Amino acid sequence: MTIIKPLSALLLTLVLLLSCKTQYQSLPQAGVEINDDYRLADSILQVGLDNEALFTLLADIKPMSSLTSFAFPIANSDSTKLDSAFAYLAEIARIQRAVNSIHLDGLDVVFVPYAAAYGKNRSLQVSVVRTALLDSLLDAQQAFFGQFGITRGANPAMVVTANEYGKKYDRLRGYGYLFGYPDYAVDFFVKAFHTADTSGKHVERDFFRMPTFSSEEGNFVYAVPKGHRIGELDSLMHKRAAGLLEEYKRWRPRYLRSDSTLRSQELIRDFIREQN
Repeated sequence: MTIIKPLSALLLTLVLLLSCKTQYQSLPQAGVEINDDYRLADSILQVGLDNEALFTLLADIKPMSSLTSFAFPIANSDSTKLDSAFAYLAEIARIQRAVNSIHLDGLDVVFVPYAAAYGKNRSLQVSVVRTALLDSLLDAQQAFFGQFGITRGANPAMVVTANEYGKKYDRLRGYGYLFGYPDYAVDFFVKAFHTADTSGKHVERDFFRMPTFSSEEGNFVYAVPKGHRIGELDSLMHKRAAGLLEEYKRWRPRYLRSDSTLRSQELIRDFIREQN
C-alpha cells in the first residue's frame, strides 16, 4: 500500500496506524472510546486540516477538498481473473471503516477509487465535501451538472464518483467547480488541456496560491492565464483563506496529543460549535 499525497511526516502516522494496533493514553472526550478506526480517521483529517481541506472542514471556502490518497496493487485488466492482489481489500476495508466512522455536522467524507490505473496500482482518494456548499454549487452550475442528472440534494459520494468516471473534459471541469476554483480559472484550465491535446502545445500559465499550515506556497492552487491580474474574487478568497489559517494556527496546539498527532475530530466539532 502506498500513500500518495501529501508527502509529510503525517504519512508515517497513517502507515503505522494501518499496520499495527496501538494503545492510546487519552480520550478525545468523555464517553468516546478510541480505537484504531477513530485514530486513523483523526490522522486522515489531520492531513486535511494541515493542507487545503482546512478550507472545507472549517469554512465554506471550498465545496470539496482532497484529504489524502492511497494506492494498492489491485488493478486487473481481466475482470474474470482473481489473484493474490485481492488480499489488499482488507486494508481498503479498514480505511473505509475509518471513513464511515467520521460524523461531522455539515460534512461528508467520501472514499472513491480513481477510474484510471497505472499498471497494477489503483489509487483511492479520500475527500471531504461541505454539503450545503455543494448544494449551492449544483444550483449555480446547473447547466453543467444537470446534464448528468445531478441536482441539489444529491449524495456527495455519488457526485464525486460520477465526476471521476466522466469524460475527460467534463471530469476536469467538474473537479474545478467542486474544488472551488473561480469560473474563469475553470474555463482556462479546461481550454488549456484541450489546446494541449489538439495542438501538442503547452499553454503557458501562472498559478494563484493560498498558504496552508504545511506549506507557505500552499496546497490550494489553481492555474490562471499567463500575466493574469488578480481580481476581486481572487483577493477575497485569499483574504478569507489567510484569516482562517491564522485562526487554525491558534486552535491547533490545544488539540495536540503528546505524540504530536491531532485530535482532529474534536477540534473540528469544537470549532464548528463555536462558529455557530
